[in-house]
Amino acid sequence: MSFIVVPILFCFFLPALSIYKPNWDSIDSRPLPNWYDEAKFGIFSHWGVYSVPAFGSEWFWWYWKGQRDAKFERFVQKHYPNGTTYADFAKSSSGARYFVLTSKHHEGFTLWPSATSWNWNAVDIGPHRDLVKAFSDSIRAQNIHFGLYFSLFDWFHPLFLNDVKKHRTDFVQTVSYPQLLEIVNGYHPEVIWSDGDWEQPDTYWRSKEFLAWLYNESPVKEKVVVNDRWGSGIAGKHGGFLTYQDHYDPGHLLARKWENCLTLDKRSWGYRRYLKPSDVLSLAELINQLVRTISCGGNMLLNVGPDHTGRIVPIFEQRLREFGEWMNVNSEAIYGSKAWIHQSDGPTIWYTSQIRNATELSPSRMFNPQDTFNTIVYAFVLSIPRAGRINFPSVHLTDKTIVSIVGTPIKVPYRKGGTSLSVDLSGIPWQDLPSTVSVVLKIEFAATSHVNPLKKLAGSNEEEEENISEENAINDEKISRPSGGRRYRQMLELVSAAEEGEE
Repeated sequence: MSFIVVPILFCFFLPALSIYKPNWDSIDSRPLPNWYDEAKFGIFSHWGVYSVPAFGSEWFWWYWKGQRDAKFERFVQKHYPNGTTYADFAKSSSGARYFVLTSKHHEGFTLWPSATSWNWNAVDIGPHRDLVKAFSDSIRAQNIHFGLYFSLFDWFHPLFLNDVKKHRTDFVQTVSYPQLLEIVNGYHPEVIWSDGDWEQPDTYWRSKEFLAWLYNESPVKEKVVVNDRWGSGIAGKHGGFLTYQDHYDPGHLLARKWENCLTLDKRSWGYRRYLKPSDVLSLAELINQLVRTISCGGNMLLNVGPDHTGRIVPIFEQRLREFGEWMNVNSEAIYGSKAWIHQSDGPTIWYTSQIRNATELSPSRMFNPQDTFNTIVYAFVLSIPRAGRINFPSVHLTDKTIVSIVGTPIKVPYRKGGTSLSVDLSGIPWQDLPSTVSVVLKIEFAATSHVNPLKKLAGSNEEEEENISEENAINDEKISRPSGGRRYRQMLELVSAAEEGEE
């Protein structure tokens, strides 16, 4: 009977093999690897040739040579000799650091020795190093997941411009698609953060074909995650995690995993030489953004732009250190958490949750159910009233409820006899609190509840959510790139401020 065993075993295991087809229904059905949701927070590093002039933002070349903005031309004339071209700035680039690295931005300069970018990569000119490999080795040595940002298009590549003009696909066939294969096969990124997609549909970029290969055959098929910028009109609809737009902050739970991508410098993604302290997010602002994001089921990707040497400037370093210290104290409420059945009680109280025993729950669930004995609730209090009394209408009590301050052994007294939680922090010396910016409460054995926030949202806010998304998209385009792309806050105001800074 041995000749029958192999076919039977083969048939038994065959259904377990997931084969993803090059269509969005199939691609969207792939579950995200668990590590991404558990991570919650990542660092984005916009670092490239644009870090050398460090003027305006990472769109320097576009405003200088694309739009011929007079203020950019004056900057180049003042700081660089006659005959300077954008390629000249690459010769000063060096250094490396951080999480999701811009392997190639819209100017097309690759930080690896791409076979399709001769003499316009970090090995042929500039640092003469494979910076993607250097980043990969350094980040992975610290047990951090390593990812790559990749711009699908190049602003001024003649093949791309010709494709647009003549409705061809030469740029994708000979440059963009081969480069995607290069970074996956060569560096095994666990995140592929696509951008620069807005000029053409996903069919032009061969996005569905690439993602099917990535999920089925690539060396990272089991662990890679991707975003949603794979063609015009695709963002917020298809891909892995959804980004919708930069600085996305829905304020309520979404049905799919999403990411809030924002930048530490409020005005630019790349390093700026005229950065002011007031342009940098404060610790309180960072905490607020993280808490709002993870309470609604998202991850936060924080961009930091190193200077041309790869160095993180002191004010960025200080802010990241402060933020890291706060996160370490409150790590149990952040890493590996899920959204709770309620996301917030007003603008200053936000919730996450953990499950003691999650063996019967789907790892891809967007929220934890509330069970008295199995669910731990965390309440992020972003503003402590002077009187010290704080109400949590969404948290219902049992006779076993325990409230403590995360990062301390302090048990918090609360009013008994009511149905919802009301605590009093007035008797706790502020010196005993781990932070004066915010406090995180750990709430155990709260009452069981069968609220489903996704059903509640679908029933009452579906039309509102659609309107908000449309309004966000419209407002975003008013302050965005020339024809789409990386979002800007009032560019002319920024350049004017930079000009004032050098006088």
